[in-house]
Amino acid sequence: MIREKLIKKFPYFATQDLSHAFDPLTEVFTRDTIKDYIRYLMDNKKPFSLFIADIDNFKYVNDGYGHKAGDGVLYDIAQFLSDMVGDRGVVGRFGGDEFLIVTEGITEYNDVWKIGHDINMNIGNVRFANDALPSITISMGISRYPNDTTDYEDLWNYADKALYRGKMKGRNCFIIYLESKHKNLDLKATRDIAFSPMYLHARVFNTLTETSNLAMAIKNQLLFLVTYHMYDHLCIETPSGMKFQMVHALSKHKDFKSLDFDTFANVVDNSGLAYANKVSSYSSSMSESVINELNEQSVVSAAYCKICAFDKVYGYIRIDMTDTVRIWQNDELNLIVSTARAIGLMLYYNNKTIEELDYGTVETVGKE
Repeated sequence: MIREKLIKKFPYFATQDLSHAFDPLTEVFTRDTIKDYIRYLMDNKKPFSLFIADIDNFKYVNDGYGHKAGDGVLYDIAQFLSDMVGDRGVVGRFGGDEFLIVTEGITEYNDVWKIGHDINMNIGNVRFANDALPSITISMGISRYPNDTTDYEDLWNYADKALYRGKMKGRNCFIIYLESKHKNLDLKATRDIAFSPMYLHARVFNTLTETSNLAMAIKNQLLFLVTYHMYDHLCIETPSGMKFQMVHALSKHKDFKSLDFDTFANVVDNSGLAYANKVSSYSSSMSESVINELNEQSVVSAAYCKICAFDKVYGYIRIDMTDTVRIWQNDELNLIVSTARAIGLMLYYNNKTIEELDYGTVETVGKE
């Protein structure tokens, strides 16, 4: 049945031997089949869009629930993607937990956006055989031929860049490659670095102690956080307002306002940390006025961490995401906590407060 639908909608497959074209586990096309199809489309100058879809945190499924459960997730996600794409395109398995979608004849931004949005909004409805599994989400990077490029390698690279941008924004989203926004994302550099959690935590203390200028040390560490994780906005909130404020160049919103300082103490838990994929989930502990302030600043996801040492509280690291729900990761949150605790100790032993430091003006960081 699936073969008949493909041949009817996409004549290319009528001329192919499809006996070995499908992945045995997921029953969608193999990587080689999809790549041959893409070559055909480009050779014949037929417009299309390429989606690279990656299951978020799939390693935790295999590690926590076993490979049998992981195989079940791969199959169910493959069928979900096939159902969502329908006759608009074809789905293949790239390898591991990555899938490919090719939509022949669909390249207009709004049409591509609609497909990504359909997938993103409906993935929560997938029901898995193991009902103990956590929520499964997908990140997608999308490039378009010939809109973005006529080069085969560049097409893959651009989709990969868009996927990377989505991962760094917190996953559970789709990004359509736009040269004006994503051209300067350097995939090779980020992959070569491949920071391990141990390296990242060591870097916190190395950065904060590599200079005797405490303000510069704090600034350098916060700059690393905001660029490495691509946060839209990061600052230290103090009773007198925002200090060390940084806004990412790719943030849609640029004008951030200070929040009521007492709010942070009411929100953070015993470890001094608070985070939410959606700001609306703060509603039980945040006043309506603060929620409204965050909404006015287009803040969708946020994380706060107390900067303290012993019994002294110096302020709170505040992180905002403005145009996407961020799925906060444990390693990421641990790094924020390490940064806050280390800054607190540095301030304590230097007998300084945040307000006494030369924190400079608002900075735009990262690349367009």
